[in-house]
Amino acid sequence: MKGFVKAAGLLLAGALFAAPAAAQSPQSPLVTGGLMANKDILMPSNFAELSQTQFNFGTARSMAMAGAFTSLGADLSSMAINPAGLGMYRHNEISITPLVTMTRAQNSAEAWNSNASNRFALSSFGFVFNLYEGTGRTTSVNFGFGYNRLADLNYRSSFRSTGNMGSIADMYALQLGQAKIKAYDITGDNLDWFNQSPELWPAILGYKAGMVDDLSAPKEDPLWNPSWIGSDRNNIDIGHYAGVESRGSVGEYDLSLGANFGNKLYVGVTLGIQAIHQELQYTYAEDYYYPGGTTERPEGVASDLRFQQLWSKLNQATVTDGAGVNLKLGLTYRPIPALRIGVAFHTPTYYSLETRYQGASLGVAVCNDPDYNPGPGEYPQPDGNGYINCPGESPVLSSKSWAFTTPARLLFGASYSFGGRAVISVDYERAWFNGIRVKETPSFAYAPADYNALFRNSFKGSNTLRVGAEFKPLPILALRAGFGYSGSWLAGEDADYSSPLAREIIYYGAGVGINLSRTVTLDVAYSYQKTKQNAYWLYYADLYTGSNVEQNSSALYKTDYARHAVALTLAFRF
Repeated sequence: MKGFVKAAGLLLAGALFAAPAAAQSPQSPLVTGGLMANKDILMPSNFAELSQTQFNFGTARSMAMAGAFTSLGADLSSMAINPAGLGMYRHNEISITPLVTMTRAQNSAEAWNSNASNRFALSSFGFVFNLYEGTGRTTSVNFGFGYNRLADLNYRSSFRSTGNMGSIADMYALQLGQAKIKAYDITGDNLDWFNQSPELWPAILGYKAGMVDDLSAPKEDPLWNPSWIGSDRNNIDIGHYAGVESRGSVGEYDLSLGANFGNKLYVGVTLGIQAIHQELQYTYAEDYYYPGGTTERPEGVASDLRFQQLWSKLNQATVTDGAGVNLKLGLTYRPIPALRIGVAFHTPTYYSLETRYQGASLGVAVCNDPDYNPGPGEYPQPDGNGYINCPGESPVLSSKSWAFTTPARLLFGASYSFGGRAVISVDYERAWFNGIRVKETPSFAYAPADYNALFRNSFKGSNTLRVGAEFKPLPILALRAGFGYSGSWLAGEDADYSSPLAREIIYYGAGVGINLSRTVTLDVAYSYQKTKQNAYWLYYADLYTGSNVEQNSSALYKTDYARHAVALTLAFRF
Protein backbone atom coordinates (compact mmCIF):
# COMPACT_ATOMS: atom_id res chain seq x y z
CA MET A 1 0.00 0.00 0.00
CA LYS A 2 1.40 3.36 -1.04
CA GLY A 3 1.21 6.59 0.90
CA PHE A 4 2.21 7.20 4.46
CA VAL A 5 3.32 4.01 6.22
CA LYS A 6 2.97 3.71 9.97
CA ALA A 7 6.27 3.61 11.87
CA ALA A 8 7.49 0.05 12.06
CA GLY A 9 9.31 0.54 15.33
CA LEU A 10 6.65 0.96 18.00
CA LEU A 11 7.97 3.01 20.90
CA LEU A 12 6.13 3.09 24.19
CA ALA A 13 4.89 6.63 23.66
CA GLY A 14 4.50 6.67 19.90
CA ALA A 15 1.44 6.98 17.76
CA LEU A 16 0.01 3.70 18.97
CA PHE A 17 -0.53 4.38 22.57
CA ALA A 18 1.04 6.83 24.93
CA ALA A 19 1.97 10.42 25.50
CA PRO A 20 3.91 12.25 22.79
CA ALA A 21 5.68 14.35 25.38
CA ALA A 22 7.27 11.23 26.83
CA ALA A 23 8.39 9.81 23.52
CA GLN A 24 11.86 9.13 22.33
CA SER A 25 12.73 10.18 18.79
CA PRO A 26 10.99 7.64 16.51
CA GLN A 27 12.14 6.31 13.17
CA SER A 28 9.53 8.48 11.46
CA PRO A 29 9.99 12.20 12.25
CA LEU A 30 6.23 12.59 12.77
CA VAL A 31 4.26 10.94 15.59
CA THR A 32 0.50 11.40 15.51
CA GLY A 33 -2.34 10.03 17.58
CA GLY A 34 -5.16 10.83 19.95
CA LEU A 35 -8.74 9.77 20.45
CA MET A 36 -9.81 11.06 17.01
CA ALA A 37 -6.88 9.53 15.10
CA ASN A 38 -6.05 5.99 13.92
CA LYS A 39 -9.65 4.81 13.79
CA ASP A 40 -8.79 2.59 10.82
CA ILE A 41 -7.01 0.09 13.08
CA LEU A 42 -7.41 -1.45 16.52
CA MET A 43 -5.28 0.27 19.14
CA PRO A 44 -3.88 -1.24 22.35
CA SER A 45 -6.67 0.50 24.23
CA ASN A 46 -9.20 -1.41 22.12
CA PHE A 47 -7.59 -4.76 22.94
CA ALA A 48 -7.50 -3.85 26.64
CA GLU A 49 -11.17 -2.84 26.67
CA LEU A 50 -12.24 -6.02 24.89
CA SER A 51 -10.23 -8.08 27.42
CA GLN A 52 -12.14 -6.85 30.46
CA THR A 53 -14.41 -9.16 32.43
CA GLN A 54 -16.81 -7.86 35.04
CA PHE A 55 -18.20 -10.68 37.16
CA ASN A 56 -20.63 -8.25 38.76
CA PHE A 57 -22.98 -9.16 35.89
CA GLY A 58 -24.49 -12.64 35.49
CA THR A 59 -27.35 -13.58 37.82
CA ALA A 60 -28.92 -11.09 40.20
CA ARG A 61 -27.54 -12.99 43.19
CA SER A 62 -24.01 -12.81 41.81
CA MET A 63 -24.44 -9.12 40.90
CA ALA A 64 -25.65 -8.22 44.39
CA MET A 65 -22.63 -9.96 45.95
CA ALA A 66 -20.09 -8.31 43.61
CA GLY A 67 -19.35 -11.59 41.82
CA ALA A 68 -17.53 -13.02 44.86
CA PHE A 69 -18.35 -16.59 43.83
CA THR A 70 -14.99 -18.36 43.52
CA SER A 71 -15.80 -20.52 46.56
CA LEU A 72 -19.60 -20.31 46.41
CA GLY A 73 -21.71 -22.28 44.02
CA ALA A 74 -25.17 -23.49 43.01
CA ASP A 75 -25.49 -20.42 40.76
CA LEU A 76 -25.35 -20.13 36.97
CA SER A 77 -22.62 -17.50 37.28
CA SER A 78 -20.34 -20.25 38.62
CA MET A 79 -19.86 -21.52 35.08
CA ALA A 80 -18.07 -18.27 34.17
CA ILE A 81 -16.21 -17.85 37.49
CA ASN A 82 -15.42 -21.23 39.07
CA PRO A 83 -17.14 -24.22 37.42
CA ALA A 84 -16.55 -26.30 40.55
CA GLY A 85 -19.59 -24.47 41.94
CA LEU A 86 -21.72 -26.40 39.46
CA GLY A 87 -21.08 -29.52 41.53
CA MET A 88 -22.94 -27.97 44.47
CA TYR A 89 -26.32 -28.16 42.73
CA ARG A 90 -28.70 -30.70 44.24
CA HIS A 91 -31.50 -30.10 41.74
CA ASN A 92 -32.10 -29.12 38.16
CA GLU A 93 -32.53 -25.43 37.43
CA ILE A 94 -33.49 -23.07 34.61
CA SER A 95 -33.13 -19.32 35.04
CA ILE A 96 -33.14 -16.06 33.09
CA THR A 97 -31.84 -12.62 34.06
CA PRO A 98 -32.83 -9.46 32.17
CA LEU A 99 -30.81 -6.35 32.86
CA VAL A 100 -31.15 -2.56 32.55
CA THR A 101 -28.00 -0.41 32.56
CA MET A 102 -27.78 3.38 32.87
CA THR A 103 -24.35 4.88 32.22
CA ARG A 104 -23.35 8.49 32.81
CA ALA A 105 -20.09 10.16 31.76
CA GLN A 106 -18.33 12.83 33.80
CA ASN A 107 -15.90 14.90 31.74
CA SER A 108 -13.25 17.40 32.74
CA ALA A 109 -14.72 19.87 30.22
CA GLU A 110 -18.15 21.41 29.74
CA ALA A 111 -20.90 19.10 28.48
CA TRP A 112 -21.81 19.37 24.82
CA ASN A 113 -24.37 16.73 23.78
CA SER A 114 -25.70 13.81 25.79
CA ASN A 115 -23.51 12.00 28.35
CA ALA A 116 -26.06 9.28 29.08
CA SER A 117 -26.55 5.80 27.68
CA ASN A 118 -29.44 3.52 28.76
CA ARG A 119 -29.78 -0.06 27.58
CA PHE A 120 -31.96 -3.12 28.15
CA ALA A 121 -30.06 -6.39 27.76
CA LEU A 122 -29.79 -10.01 28.81
CA SER A 123 -27.39 -10.57 31.70
CA SER A 124 -27.70 -14.34 32.09
CA PHE A 125 -29.71 -17.37 31.10
CA GLY A 126 -29.13 -21.11 31.21
CA PHE A 127 -29.88 -24.43 32.80
CA VAL A 128 -28.24 -27.08 34.99
CA PHE A 129 -29.16 -30.78 34.79
CA ASN A 130 -28.15 -33.51 37.17
CA LEU A 131 -26.46 -36.29 35.18
CA TYR A 132 -25.62 -38.60 38.06
CA GLU A 133 -26.61 -38.95 41.70
CA GLY A 134 -24.99 -41.64 43.84
CA THR A 135 -24.00 -42.70 47.34
CA GLY A 136 -20.44 -43.72 46.66
CA ARG A 137 -17.27 -41.65 46.40
CA THR A 138 -18.77 -39.59 43.53
CA THR A 139 -21.82 -37.94 45.02
CA SER A 140 -23.12 -36.18 41.91
CA VAL A 141 -22.24 -34.88 38.46
CA ASN A 142 -24.00 -31.88 36.88
CA PHE A 143 -24.02 -30.44 33.39
CA GLY A 144 -24.69 -26.81 32.65
CA PHE A 145 -25.18 -24.61 29.64
CA GLY A 146 -25.65 -20.89 29.86
CA TYR A 147 -24.85 -17.37 28.82
CA ASN A 148 -23.24 -14.81 31.10
CA ARG A 149 -22.61 -11.17 30.26
CA LEU A 150 -18.98 -10.36 31.05
CA ALA A 151 -18.63 -6.69 30.10
CA ASP A 152 -20.97 -3.87 29.17
CA LEU A 153 -19.70 -1.65 26.34
CA ASN A 154 -22.57 0.84 26.30
CA TYR A 155 -21.51 4.38 27.11
CA ARG A 156 -21.52 7.90 25.71
CA SER A 157 -19.45 11.00 26.45
CA SER A 158 -19.52 14.48 24.96
CA PHE A 159 -17.80 17.74 25.86
CA ARG A 160 -16.48 21.02 24.50
CA SER A 161 -13.82 23.60 25.32
CA THR A 162 -13.11 27.10 24.01
CA GLY A 163 -10.07 29.35 23.96
CA ASN A 164 -7.92 26.95 21.92
CA MET A 165 -5.42 28.07 19.29
CA GLY A 166 -4.65 24.63 17.86
CA SER A 167 -6.69 22.79 15.23
CA ILE A 168 -6.83 19.20 14.05
CA ALA A 169 -6.05 20.72 10.65
CA ASP A 170 -2.49 21.26 11.93
CA MET A 171 -2.14 17.48 12.29
CA TYR A 172 -3.64 16.91 8.84
CA ALA A 173 -1.16 19.33 7.24
CA LEU A 174 1.80 17.58 8.90
CA GLN A 175 0.52 14.11 7.93
CA LEU A 176 0.11 14.97 4.26
CA GLY A 177 3.44 16.77 4.19
CA GLN A 178 5.36 13.89 5.77
CA ALA A 179 3.66 11.49 3.36
CA LYS A 180 5.01 13.59 0.45
CA ILE A 181 1.53 13.82 -1.02
CA LYS A 182 0.88 16.66 -3.45
CA ALA A 183 -2.55 18.15 -3.91
CA TYR A 184 -2.48 16.81 -7.48
CA ASP A 185 -2.22 13.23 -6.12
CA ILE A 186 -5.57 13.41 -4.32
CA THR A 187 -7.53 15.71 -6.63
CA GLY A 188 -10.52 14.44 -8.58
CA ASP A 189 -9.89 11.22 -10.51
CA ASN A 190 -6.28 11.11 -9.26
CA LEU A 191 -7.51 10.06 -5.81
CA ASP A 192 -7.55 6.31 -5.28
CA TRP A 193 -8.60 5.89 -1.65
CA PHE A 194 -7.21 2.37 -1.38
CA ASN A 195 -3.87 3.48 -2.76
CA GLN A 196 -3.43 5.73 0.29
CA SER A 197 -3.00 4.61 3.87
CA PRO A 198 -6.39 4.60 5.62
CA GLU A 199 -4.71 6.49 8.45
CA LEU A 200 -4.60 9.46 6.05
CA TRP A 201 -8.24 9.36 4.97
CA PRO A 202 -9.42 12.07 7.42
CA ALA A 203 -6.50 14.28 6.34
CA ILE A 204 -7.41 13.75 2.68
CA LEU A 205 -10.97 14.73 3.54
CA GLY A 206 -9.50 17.81 5.20
CA TYR A 207 -8.06 18.78 1.82
CA LYS A 208 -11.23 17.94 -0.09
CA ALA A 209 -13.28 20.06 2.33
CA GLY A 210 -10.83 22.95 2.38
CA MET A 211 -9.33 22.63 5.88
CA VAL A 212 -5.80 22.30 4.43
CA ASP A 213 -4.21 23.13 1.10
CA ASP A 214 -0.92 22.48 -0.69
CA LEU A 215 0.74 25.87 -1.28
CA SER A 216 3.80 24.53 -3.09
CA ALA A 217 4.73 25.04 -6.72
CA PRO A 218 4.22 22.05 -9.05
CA LYS A 219 7.81 20.73 -8.91
CA GLU A 220 8.50 21.57 -5.25
CA ASP A 221 8.02 19.42 -2.15
CA PRO A 222 4.47 19.65 -0.80
CA LEU A 223 3.79 22.56 1.54
CA TRP A 224 0.54 21.89 3.37
CA ASN A 225 -1.09 24.60 5.47
CA PRO A 226 -4.51 25.24 7.10
CA SER A 227 -4.92 28.12 4.66
CA TRP A 228 -8.59 28.81 5.47
CA ILE A 229 -7.91 29.21 9.21
CA GLY A 230 -4.68 31.16 9.06
CA SER A 231 -1.30 30.65 10.68
CA ASP A 232 -1.56 33.58 13.12
CA ARG A 233 -3.73 32.09 15.87
CA ASN A 234 -3.18 34.76 18.54
CA ASN A 235 -6.49 36.42 17.73
CA ILE A 236 -8.51 33.32 16.87
CA ASP A 237 -10.62 31.39 19.38
CA ILE A 238 -11.02 27.77 18.27
CA GLY A 239 -13.65 25.67 19.99
CA HIS A 240 -13.12 21.91 20.31
CA TYR A 241 -16.15 19.60 20.46
CA ALA A 242 -15.80 15.85 21.02
CA GLY A 243 -18.22 12.97 21.35
CA VAL A 244 -17.89 9.19 21.66
CA GLU A 245 -20.74 6.69 21.67
CA SER A 246 -20.23 2.95 22.17
CA ARG A 247 -22.78 0.16 21.89
CA GLY A 248 -22.09 -3.48 22.55
CA SER A 249 -21.02 -6.10 25.05
CA VAL A 250 -18.78 -9.06 25.76
CA GLY A 251 -20.69 -12.24 26.53
CA GLU A 252 -19.82 -15.88 27.05
CA TYR A 253 -21.66 -19.10 26.24
CA ASP A 254 -20.58 -21.79 28.69
CA LEU A 255 -20.58 -25.58 28.51
CA SER A 256 -19.74 -26.85 32.01
CA LEU A 257 -19.35 -30.00 34.04
CA GLY A 258 -19.19 -30.01 37.82
CA ALA A 259 -18.68 -32.98 40.13
CA ASN A 260 -19.19 -33.44 43.87
CA PHE A 261 -16.99 -35.91 45.76
CA GLY A 262 -18.35 -36.69 49.20
CA ASN A 263 -19.59 -33.13 49.77
CA LYS A 264 -15.97 -32.23 50.51
CA LEU A 265 -14.32 -31.72 47.15
CA TYR A 266 -15.87 -30.10 44.09
CA VAL A 267 -14.22 -29.90 40.69
CA GLY A 268 -15.40 -28.39 37.43
CA VAL A 269 -14.45 -27.44 33.91
CA THR A 270 -15.99 -24.93 31.49
CA LEU A 271 -15.53 -24.49 27.78
CA GLY A 272 -16.24 -20.82 27.20
CA ILE A 273 -17.20 -19.43 23.81
CA GLN A 274 -17.09 -15.66 23.91
CA ALA A 275 -18.72 -13.16 21.58
CA ILE A 276 -17.82 -9.50 21.11
CA HIS A 277 -19.81 -6.82 19.36
CA GLN A 278 -18.98 -3.13 19.59
CA GLU A 279 -20.11 -0.17 17.51
CA LEU A 280 -18.19 3.06 18.07
CA GLN A 281 -19.06 6.48 16.75
CA TYR A 282 -16.63 9.40 17.05
CA THR A 283 -17.57 13.02 16.50
CA TYR A 284 -15.10 15.89 16.45
CA ALA A 285 -15.98 19.47 15.57
CA GLU A 286 -14.35 22.88 15.67
CA ASP A 287 -15.70 26.38 15.35
CA TYR A 288 -13.67 29.52 14.76
CA TYR A 289 -14.15 33.05 16.09
CA TYR A 290 -12.10 35.85 14.62
CA PRO A 291 -11.73 39.46 15.80
CA GLY A 292 -14.38 42.10 15.15
CA GLY A 293 -17.58 40.09 15.45
CA THR A 294 -20.79 41.93 14.57
CA THR A 295 -24.47 41.11 14.53
CA GLU A 296 -24.20 40.29 10.83
CA ARG A 297 -20.91 38.39 11.22
CA PRO A 298 -20.80 37.04 14.80
CA GLU A 299 -17.84 34.82 13.91
CA GLY A 300 -15.77 37.92 13.10
CA VAL A 301 -13.71 38.68 10.04
CA ALA A 302 -10.25 37.40 9.09
CA SER A 303 -9.05 40.20 6.81
CA ASP A 304 -6.00 38.23 5.70
CA LEU A 305 -8.02 35.24 4.44
CA ARG A 306 -9.77 35.08 1.10
CA PHE A 307 -11.87 32.18 2.39
CA GLN A 308 -12.55 32.04 6.10
CA GLN A 309 -13.42 28.78 7.85
CA LEU A 310 -16.44 28.96 10.18
CA TRP A 311 -16.83 25.42 11.48
CA SER A 312 -15.87 21.83 10.70
CA LYS A 313 -17.33 18.51 11.81
CA LEU A 314 -15.72 15.08 11.44
CA ASN A 315 -17.67 11.85 11.94
CA GLN A 316 -16.05 8.41 12.09
CA ALA A 317 -17.53 5.00 12.89
CA THR A 318 -16.11 1.55 13.52
CA VAL A 319 -17.66 -1.87 14.11
CA THR A 320 -15.86 -4.81 15.73
CA ASP A 321 -17.22 -8.35 15.86
CA GLY A 322 -15.39 -11.35 17.21
CA ALA A 323 -15.56 -14.82 18.64
CA GLY A 324 -13.18 -16.47 21.08
CA VAL A 325 -12.67 -19.66 23.02
CA ASN A 326 -11.18 -20.43 26.44
CA LEU A 327 -11.07 -23.05 29.15
CA LYS A 328 -11.79 -22.66 32.87
CA LEU A 329 -10.70 -25.13 35.53
CA GLY A 330 -11.98 -24.94 39.08
CA LEU A 331 -11.62 -26.60 42.47
CA THR A 332 -13.43 -26.01 45.75
CA TYR A 333 -12.61 -27.78 49.01
CA ARG A 334 -14.69 -27.87 52.19
CA PRO A 335 -12.39 -28.74 55.11
CA ILE A 336 -15.26 -28.22 57.57
CA PRO A 337 -18.97 -27.87 56.71
CA ALA A 338 -18.99 -24.09 57.23
CA LEU A 339 -15.82 -23.23 55.29
CA ARG A 340 -15.21 -23.38 51.55
CA ILE A 341 -11.95 -22.60 49.78
CA GLY A 342 -11.94 -22.22 46.01
CA VAL A 343 -9.44 -21.68 43.22
CA ALA A 344 -10.00 -21.27 39.48
CA PHE A 345 -7.78 -20.71 36.47
CA HIS A 346 -8.99 -19.11 33.24
CA THR A 347 -6.84 -19.65 30.18
CA PRO A 348 -6.40 -16.72 27.80
CA THR A 349 -9.27 -16.35 25.35
CA TYR A 350 -8.16 -16.70 21.75
CA TYR A 351 -10.11 -14.22 19.64
CA SER A 352 -10.61 -13.84 15.93
CA LEU A 353 -11.94 -10.39 15.06
CA GLU A 354 -13.47 -8.64 12.10
CA THR A 355 -13.31 -4.86 11.99
CA ARG A 356 -15.11 -2.42 9.74
CA TYR A 357 -14.04 1.18 9.50
CA GLN A 358 -17.31 2.66 8.35
CA GLY A 359 -15.32 5.53 6.97
CA ALA A 360 -15.13 9.20 7.76
CA SER A 361 -17.30 12.11 6.71
CA LEU A 362 -16.26 15.72 7.05
CA GLY A 363 -18.33 18.85 6.64
CA VAL A 364 -16.81 22.32 6.58
CA ALA A 365 -18.51 25.70 6.30
CA VAL A 366 -16.58 28.75 5.08
CA CYS A 367 -17.41 32.22 3.89
CA ASN A 368 -15.53 34.39 1.46
CA ASP A 369 -14.01 37.80 2.18
CA PRO A 370 -16.78 40.36 1.63
CA ASP A 371 -14.35 42.29 -0.60
CA TYR A 372 -13.61 39.25 -2.77
CA ASN A 373 -15.99 37.86 -5.37
CA PRO A 374 -14.92 34.61 -7.08
CA GLY A 375 -15.14 34.72 -10.84
CA PRO A 376 -17.33 32.37 -12.88
CA GLY A 377 -16.10 28.77 -12.56
CA GLU A 378 -13.68 29.66 -9.76
CA TYR A 379 -13.77 27.26 -6.79
CA PRO A 380 -15.33 27.55 -4.31
CA GLN A 381 -18.53 29.37 -5.16
CA PRO A 382 -20.51 30.87 -2.22
CA ASP A 383 -24.27 30.78 -1.93
CA GLY A 384 -26.38 33.92 -1.97
CA ASN A 385 -25.36 34.75 1.60
CA GLY A 386 -21.65 34.33 0.95
CA TYR A 387 -21.38 30.94 2.71
CA ILE A 388 -19.87 27.74 1.27
CA ASN A 389 -20.46 24.15 2.40
CA CYS A 390 -17.66 21.67 1.60
CA PRO A 391 -18.66 18.05 2.39
CA GLY A 392 -16.54 14.95 1.86
CA GLU A 393 -16.78 11.23 2.59
CA SER A 394 -14.34 8.31 2.53
CA PRO A 395 -15.15 4.69 1.59
CA VAL A 396 -15.58 1.74 3.96
CA LEU A 397 -12.62 -0.42 5.00
CA SER A 398 -13.18 -3.99 6.21
CA SER A 399 -10.71 -6.52 7.57
CA LYS A 400 -10.98 -10.02 9.05
CA SER A 401 -7.24 -10.30 9.71
CA TRP A 402 -7.20 -9.64 13.45
CA ALA A 403 -6.45 -12.18 16.18
CA PHE A 404 -5.34 -11.77 19.80
CA THR A 405 -5.39 -13.46 23.19
CA THR A 406 -6.73 -11.91 26.39
CA PRO A 407 -5.03 -12.11 29.81
CA ALA A 408 -4.89 -15.33 31.79
CA ARG A 409 -6.67 -15.13 35.15
CA LEU A 410 -6.17 -16.81 38.51
CA LEU A 411 -8.87 -16.58 41.18
CA PHE A 412 -8.81 -17.47 44.87
CA GLY A 413 -11.80 -17.38 47.19
CA ALA A 414 -12.95 -18.34 50.67
CA SER A 415 -16.41 -18.25 52.20
CA TYR A 416 -17.86 -19.03 55.62
CA SER A 417 -21.44 -19.97 56.47
CA PHE A 418 -23.03 -19.11 59.79
CA GLY A 419 -25.54 -21.81 60.59
CA GLY A 420 -27.35 -21.56 57.28
CA ARG A 421 -28.50 -18.03 58.13
CA ALA A 422 -25.63 -16.01 56.66
CA VAL A 423 -22.55 -16.32 54.49
CA ILE A 424 -19.61 -14.05 53.74
CA SER A 425 -17.36 -14.55 50.73
CA VAL A 426 -14.03 -12.96 49.76
CA ASP A 427 -12.38 -13.26 46.33
CA TYR A 428 -9.02 -12.22 44.91
CA GLU A 429 -8.31 -12.17 41.17
CA ARG A 430 -5.04 -11.67 39.33
CA ALA A 431 -5.23 -10.88 35.59
CA TRP A 432 -2.04 -10.55 33.53
CA PHE A 433 -2.81 -7.71 31.10
CA ASN A 434 0.87 -7.56 30.20
CA GLY A 435 0.26 -11.00 28.71
CA ILE A 436 -2.15 -9.77 26.03
CA ARG A 437 -0.76 -10.97 22.72
CA VAL A 438 -1.72 -9.86 19.23
CA LYS A 439 -1.41 -12.82 16.86
CA GLU A 440 -2.44 -11.40 13.50
CA THR A 441 -2.99 -7.95 12.00
CA PRO A 442 -3.96 -6.67 8.53
CA SER A 443 -1.33 -5.29 6.18
CA PHE A 444 -2.10 -1.63 6.90
CA ALA A 445 -1.71 -1.97 10.70
CA TYR A 446 1.27 -2.38 13.00
CA ALA A 447 2.98 -5.76 13.18
CA PRO A 448 1.97 -8.07 16.07
CA ALA A 449 5.49 -7.81 17.54
CA ASP A 450 5.08 -4.04 17.91
CA TYR A 451 1.82 -4.40 19.81
CA ASN A 452 3.22 -7.16 22.00
CA ALA A 453 6.32 -5.21 22.95
CA LEU A 454 4.07 -2.43 24.17
CA PHE A 455 1.89 -4.79 26.22
CA ARG A 456 4.96 -6.30 27.87
CA ASN A 457 6.45 -2.92 28.75
CA SER A 458 3.46 -0.67 29.40
CA PHE A 459 0.90 -3.01 30.98
CA LYS A 460 1.05 -5.06 34.16
CA GLY A 461 -0.99 -7.59 36.09
CA SER A 462 -4.12 -6.19 37.73
CA ASN A 463 -5.48 -7.05 41.16
CA THR A 464 -9.18 -7.32 41.98
CA LEU A 465 -10.79 -7.80 45.39
CA ARG A 466 -14.44 -8.76 45.80
CA VAL A 467 -16.44 -9.17 49.01
CA GLY A 468 -20.00 -10.45 49.18
CA ALA A 469 -22.42 -11.20 52.02
CA GLU A 470 -25.84 -12.80 52.30
CA PHE A 471 -28.20 -12.83 55.31
CA LYS A 472 -31.47 -14.72 55.67
CA PRO A 473 -33.71 -13.17 58.32
CA LEU A 474 -36.46 -15.56 57.17
CA PRO A 475 -36.18 -18.91 55.39
CA ILE A 476 -37.85 -17.41 52.31
CA LEU A 477 -35.96 -14.09 52.30
CA ALA A 478 -32.28 -13.31 51.57
CA LEU A 479 -30.62 -9.89 51.84
CA ARG A 480 -27.37 -9.39 49.94
CA ALA A 481 -24.59 -6.84 49.52
CA GLY A 482 -21.19 -6.69 47.83
CA PHE A 483 -18.14 -4.57 47.15
CA GLY A 484 -15.43 -4.82 44.50
CA TYR A 485 -12.25 -2.97 43.65
CA SER A 486 -10.01 -3.37 40.58
CA GLY A 487 -6.65 -1.63 40.36
CA SER A 488 -4.93 -0.42 37.23
CA TRP A 489 -3.34 -2.69 34.63
CA LEU A 490 -1.16 0.18 33.36
CA ALA A 491 2.50 0.28 34.36
CA GLY A 492 2.37 4.09 34.35
CA GLU A 493 -0.88 4.70 36.17
CA ASP A 494 -0.62 8.51 36.09
CA ALA A 495 0.59 8.79 32.50
CA ASP A 496 -1.41 10.44 29.73
CA TYR A 497 -2.47 8.40 26.73
CA SER A 498 -3.85 8.59 23.22
CA SER A 499 -7.13 7.00 24.32
CA PRO A 500 -8.88 6.80 27.69
CA LEU A 501 -8.02 3.67 29.67
CA ALA A 502 -9.46 2.51 32.98
CA ARG A 503 -7.10 2.91 35.92
CA GLU A 504 -9.51 2.13 38.77
CA ILE A 505 -12.92 0.45 39.06
CA ILE A 506 -15.03 0.52 42.23
CA TYR A 507 -18.19 -1.50 42.51
CA TYR A 508 -21.11 -1.68 45.01
CA GLY A 509 -24.01 -4.10 44.90
CA ALA A 510 -27.15 -4.91 46.87
CA GLY A 511 -30.10 -7.21 46.38
CA VAL A 512 -32.96 -9.28 47.68
CA GLY A 513 -33.89 -12.92 47.08
CA ILE A 514 -37.37 -14.35 47.65
CA ASN A 515 -38.55 -17.96 47.51
CA LEU A 516 -41.90 -17.63 45.77
CA SER A 517 -42.49 -21.36 46.24
CA ARG A 518 -40.53 -24.54 46.72
CA THR A 519 -39.59 -24.49 43.03
CA VAL A 520 -39.56 -20.82 42.05
CA THR A 521 -37.20 -18.06 43.24
CA LEU A 522 -37.03 -14.37 42.39
CA ASP A 523 -33.84 -12.34 42.89
CA VAL A 524 -33.47 -8.60 42.37
CA ALA A 525 -30.15 -6.71 42.39
CA TYR A 526 -28.88 -3.17 42.00
CA SER A 527 -25.27 -2.28 41.25
CA TYR A 528 -23.22 0.89 40.97
CA GLN A 529 -19.87 0.93 39.21
CA LYS A 530 -17.45 3.87 39.07
CA THR A 531 -14.70 3.73 36.41
CA LYS A 532 -11.87 6.26 36.59
CA GLN A 533 -9.73 6.77 33.50
CA ASN A 534 -6.45 8.37 32.51
CA ALA A 535 -6.13 11.72 30.78
CA TYR A 536 -5.93 11.68 26.98
CA TRP A 537 -5.56 13.88 23.90
CA LEU A 538 -8.14 14.35 21.17
CA TYR A 539 -5.28 14.64 18.67
CA TYR A 540 -1.56 15.32 18.66
CA ALA A 541 1.19 15.62 16.06
CA ASP A 542 4.82 15.79 17.17
CA LEU A 543 7.42 16.56 14.55
CA TYR A 544 10.99 15.61 15.50
CA THR A 545 13.92 17.50 14.01
CA GLY A 546 17.16 16.32 15.52
CA SER A 547 16.89 16.86 19.26
CA ASN A 548 14.00 19.33 18.87
CA VAL A 549 10.31 18.50 18.79
CA GLU A 550 7.46 20.63 17.53
CA GLN A 551 4.31 19.68 19.42
CA ASN A 552 0.79 20.27 18.13
CA SER A 553 -2.03 18.88 20.25
CA SER A 554 -5.38 19.46 21.82
CA ALA A 555 -5.67 20.00 25.55
CA LEU A 556 -5.72 16.98 27.87
CA TYR A 557 -9.13 15.70 28.94
CA LYS A 558 -10.44 13.12 31.41
CA THR A 559 -13.63 11.09 31.29
CA ASP A 560 -14.97 8.91 34.10
CA TYR A 561 -18.07 6.74 33.99
CA ALA A 562 -20.74 5.88 36.54
CA ARG A 563 -22.87 2.86 35.64
CA HIS A 564 -26.12 1.89 37.39
CA ALA A 565 -27.64 -1.52 36.71
CA VAL A 566 -30.78 -3.33 37.81
CA ALA A 567 -31.24 -7.05 37.21
CA LEU A 568 -33.96 -9.58 37.96
CA THR A 569 -33.47 -13.36 37.98
CA LEU A 570 -36.37 -15.77 37.76
CA ALA A 571 -35.34 -19.37 38.45
CA PHE A 572 -37.27 -22.64 38.31
CA ARG A 573 -36.02 -25.69 40.20
CA PHE A 574 -37.17 -29.23 39.59
